[in-house]
Amino acid sequence: MKSSKIIIVIGVILLALLVWGLIGSSEAAKLGTNCDIGIGKDGSAFCWKWHQNILGEIGDEINQAVNG
Repeated sequence: MKSSKIIIVIGVILLALLVWGLIGSSEAAKLGTNCDIGIGKDGSAFCWKWHQNILGEIGDEINQAVNG
């Protein structure tokens, strides 16, 4: 019983990492975002940590100026 709970917890953690990696890869595909930790060229397959680059920051400033 205890080992099945451990397997379920590990499965849930792996599923969460998989989903987060897929979300990150779609974020890293944007022009204003860079992937820091991922699999594939520039996080094309999976990306778990990403940040906004200078293009993304400029785009946010322009959107904020236009939209108020």
